[in-house]
Amino acid sequence: MPRPLLGVPCYGSRFLWVVCLTLFPFFACAQGQQTGHVTIPYPPGSPSPTNEIPGSGEGANPPVTSVPVTLKQAVQLALRQNPEVLIAKIAVSQSDRAKAEAMAALLPQADLAAREAVIRFNVQSIIDLPPIGIGPRPLRIGPFQSETGGALFSQQLLNLGLIRRYQIGRQNVTTARFDESAAREQITTAVVTQYLSVLEAMANETAVAARVALAQRLFDQAQRLEKTGVGTAIDTLRAQVELQDEKQRLIDARTQKSTGVYVLAELLDLPRDQEPQPTDTMQYSELPKFDRQQLISQALEDRPEFKALMSRQRQAELSDKAAAEQRLPTFGFSGFYEYQARRLDVGEPGYTYAFTLQVPLWTSGRIRAEIAQAHLEEERLAEERQNLENTITRQVKTSLDQLEAARNAVEVANLGLKLAQDEVARAERRFGAGVTTNIDVITAQDQLARADDNQIGALFRFNQARADWARAEGNAEDVYAR
Repeated sequence: MPRPLLGVPCYGSRFLWVVCLTLFPFFACAQGQQTGHVTIPYPPGSPSPTNEIPGSGEGANPPVTSVPVTLKQAVQLALRQNPEVLIAKIAVSQSDRAKAEAMAALLPQADLAAREAVIRFNVQSIIDLPPIGIGPRPLRIGPFQSETGGALFSQQLLNLGLIRRYQIGRQNVTTARFDESAAREQITTAVVTQYLSVLEAMANETAVAARVALAQRLFDQAQRLEKTGVGTAIDTLRAQVELQDEKQRLIDARTQKSTGVYVLAELLDLPRDQEPQPTDTMQYSELPKFDRQQLISQALEDRPEFKALMSRQRQAELSDKAAAEQRLPTFGFSGFYEYQARRLDVGEPGYTYAFTLQVPLWTSGRIRAEIAQAHLEEERLAEERQNLENTITRQVKTSLDQLEAARNAVEVANLGLKLAQDEVARAERRFGAGVTTNIDVITAQDQLARADDNQIGALFRFNQARADWARAEGNAEDVYAR
């Protein structure tokens, strides 16, 4: 007869203590990996770390430091620490982890298991006993302790759904990498555009400052001529009005430069006590001859957005196959080897193994709906691909036209600036000789201001068109960061 539960030595409690002490290091290690917390001992007498931000105390006002950067350095810095680039890089890591998770489902699985139970059951439920007296009579056994422990293992032998899931995960990693490249191209273009905007603002500030100095000199000249009786008060007044206008333009130019620097600092993710100081200048160079059709074909091959979309189409095809293959059977293997005993010191090994074949017969239309959904996703991505092809074609053609127009505009603006400078010099000499009033001088100054703006704007548009062309071709990072 089995021994009753009452009065039995507590072998089960000792068994649980052994299991807990054995598995405790694994639980502790897993908990440390989850929290990521490591306590670092500090030497005696050293100050304990705090969460206070340096310089955030009361009355702290750290000075702003200018950081000289070239265009190449600015792009490299943004690609290294801009949040959008880092987010895209994290997405690649997440996709890689998801791929590893899908692959793990195809590999063997093993677990450790232990159990202590109190059992009582009716023997009649498992053994056909002869009737005793009138009718069958139940025969109770227990309660008694039961202790088991061993290893569980399983392996998928044939499961096309899990195989497709792994293939989709692998393709998703490829898509994430192309998305990261697209994000890097986008940030590169944004940094180049903002850097050029700051250079334009700096050039405007320099040009306006030179015009302020010119207006101040002409105003002083008008005052001298008025005192000597050669000039008139209206000449002095005109010169003073022009001087104030140029001073106002200088204020606007400085504000535009400072606000542009703030945006550039945000793109570079600089600390709040640092500001970038561009050191390059806007350049002009001759352009080679272009084959438009060849450039469009090359852009369709190199653009990371187009590659990412093609990768998504491949994912959609795999999802379509995975949905259809759910109707196929799956074949697996599982087993359990354990030590069975009523007491820890008396027992026998036992095992179970099984092959499983599963064939879906009726899913209430779920598989058909998933196949239809996969087909719709393929159609949507096909339309997106056509739309993206049209967009890339338009961007390449537009950037080439703008680049050619900007090149011609720079040549015209350079000539216009030289003519405006000559006009100011001649008008100044005529006014100084008393031949004419300073109306010609003021008119020449206005012409010079427009010529300055045209020349600076043309240079900016030329450099911006080059950046747009590199972006349209999908090689902005290669051009500006390497």
